[in-house]
Amino acid sequence: FRVISTVLMLSVYHFYGTSCPVLECWFVQEKPGGGFHAAMSQEKSLLYINTDPDSEETRSKQGPPTDHDRVYYVTDPAATLCSSSLHPPEGSVQKSQCEINPFMPQPSTVQWTVPLTDSAHSPIYLQADWYTAALQGFDGQLRLSNVLRAPTATKEPKVVLSVSSRTFMIRSRLGEPVVLDCGFWVDASSPLSGSGFAVEWRYQFRGDGRLVLAYDGKSDRFAETQEEGVGLDFTALHETGDASLILQEAQVRHSGTYICTVYLPYLLAQVAVELEIVGEER
Repeated sequence: FRVISTVLMLSVYHFYGTSCPVLECWFVQEKPGGGFHAAMSQEKSLLYINTDPDSEETRSKQGPPTDHDRVYYVTDPAATLCSSSLHPPEGSVQKSQCEINPFMPQPSTVQWTVPLTDSAHSPIYLQADWYTAALQGFDGQLRLSNVLRAPTATKEPKVVLSVSSRTFMIRSRLGEPVVLDCGFWVDASSPLSGSGFAVEWRYQFRGDGRLVLAYDGKSDRFAETQEEGVGLDFTALHETGDASLILQEAQVRHSGTYICTVYLPYLLAQVAVELEIVGEER
């Protein structure tokens, strides 16, 4: 699966309510009629964020006159989009980043996710407009990937799945244990919430890629890999959604990019964590 890496500039337009900033993003999608190398279109988008799914405040709020092509009224019960890392101080030259893309829910075919969609029927819940939102904080302290669902032909999406890393650029000394941060949140009101999950960690470096760890949370099983000295905190994983990868002893070969992917039935979200090992091998 492609990691969303073309993340464009985001700025906080102004505050909505008392806690959540209004975010400016780019909506990116393929132009109609494109082939293998389809051209992409980009549209300025404004996101009004509300944490209360029962509140009418977001929908009744009138935004300022703008030249934005799209306006969305987003419900985010976990307040993932309200992080201070997405709100640079006034006058700051550093900006956060954001990109929104259309998303098509579909069953995953990798071995450790097949049990999530063992039913032959897709739920009616999937008949909606789906999006992914990839964001990165201005201070280097947050990388976020959300899956959002909106009733068809509306502009009121709700965050269903959120995967994040708060330390996505890590430097560690050779021989020390390392924790690569990754956590996820699932909307408890979603019909997909109680249907299991899977976690996957992959490594990439200069064209080299390998599966580091894969765990089927529904069947409570690991996939077989060649990687040694890695693991998860299972108590934290099941209780709080902490999917952080634990490396028992940092080695030079561990330097590179690690991709944390969380699967729900028909959905996935992922973030990349960069690891640099410093020091010399003895």
